[in-house]
Amino acid sequence: MGSPWYLAAIPLGWLFLRWIWDRPQRGLLLVAALVPFNGLLEIAPAWLQVTGWKELLLVLTLAVAAFVPHRPAEPRPALAWWPVGVALCVFGVISAFVTAGTLGLFAIKITFFYFVVVPLILYLRPFTARDRDLLVTIMMVESVGIAAFGVAQQAIGGAGLARMGYEYNETIRFAGGVLRSFSTFNQPFPFAFYLVTVLLVGGSVAMAHPRRPRNRMFLMATPILLVGLAATVVRAALVGLLVGVLVLAVVRYRQELKYALLGGVGLIVVGAFAMSSQARSSLFSSSSLADRGTGWNSVMQSIGSHPFGDGLGSTGAAKARQLVQELGPMAEKLPYATGEVQIYGRPYQPDNYYMKLLIELGPIGLWLFAVILVVIWLMAIRGARTMRGPDSALALGIAASVLACAVSAVASSYFEIFPSDFYFWLLAGVLGCALTQQSASETGARDAVPEQVS
Repeated sequence: MGSPWYLAAIPLGWLFLRWIWDRPQRGLLLVAALVPFNGLLEIAPAWLQVTGWKELLLVLTLAVAAFVPHRPAEPRPALAWWPVGVALCVFGVISAFVTAGTLGLFAIKITFFYFVVVPLILYLRPFTARDRDLLVTIMMVESVGIAAFGVAQQAIGGAGLARMGYEYNETIRFAGGVLRSFSTFNQPFPFAFYLVTVLLVGGSVAMAHPRRPRNRMFLMATPILLVGLAATVVRAALVGLLVGVLVLAVVRYRQELKYALLGGVGLIVVGAFAMSSQARSSLFSSSSLADRGTGWNSVMQSIGSHPFGDGLGSTGAAKARQLVQELGPMAEKLPYATGEVQIYGRPYQPDNYYMKLLIELGPIGLWLFAVILVVIWLMAIRGARTMRGPDSALALGIAASVLACAVSAVASSYFEIFPSDFYFWLLAGVLGCALTQQSASETGARDAVPEQVS
């Protein structure tokens, strides 16, 4: 970006600060609205290639929330998992610095940035009921257009997308000869996981109040999201969606989802027969799982010699960046690892977030993270059963989404895939806001009832 553009950004930054001065929640909502389009930077002009824009907006929002005086009008959100989260952060940060020194900062950023910053903003400036409703509206409206673009990419084809500026084997990917749609994201995986989150959260809210025009239109557009999800050919997302829908059906929406589940099974059967034999074999192939299992077995065997892990950032993108800084461009030419934690080549990517934690932070780190997931899920289920109105439906959608994320993480590095990680911690914090605000309103209502005089 040239100096004229930097000068033009100054008044824009000032306007942004003025805009969030009274309500820093606006900054978080703005980031939530923009992050699904981050992948468009792949084909944007050079002067728009600002990769750190989201981190900058969040840090500015956090600074305003922390330092600008405000009236404490809302109770602090219930973040029951924060003590365990602090322990995980301290353990991970120490591990990163011990293992890689200052190079460990990149691993810390990947693992803990959204985990810390997003809930902290919500703790300082909690979302109100109106903010929560606006967030759901943003997710519903944007997802339809994003899914439609993903479906359209099947017609555009790989060659057409390459002419738009996307790169083969980076963004443009195939499964058994079938193009994997990625829409406005940089890969098919974040696109698929985003649609799963929106389908579960938005679907729960929409089915609770189907007469509201917004909700009715979202339910009518659901087939577009499902087709877009199928076009990604991401099996982990499809399994996660199925698990999440089962949660919605078992807890509340049995009648509404009975026919949807039957129809979904029918579409899967029809779609499987309509696929080419090459695409069908790729989708249902077990060879990928077998290859991953070989690596996971090696990880399990190494636990005894590495009880505290190999250090945060010893696998995946963080280790790859460290190798590039140590070895230079030649690191990109090294072969990929296949199953060993300590390898001679590019770092091992376990494609399983729990295995990744086990490698980096050992059983302690894995246990801490698992406790956080369980606590958030229990909070969501409790909120779905005890809260009223839209917040109850939102809590149920979050519960289904949390379980879908946990299942998807078995076959993906889910909590390191942007913006899946951002949305997960955003929804966890939003859930805490709803829980405390409804509890406070119920307490206020009870206190307002005058005592009867006998």
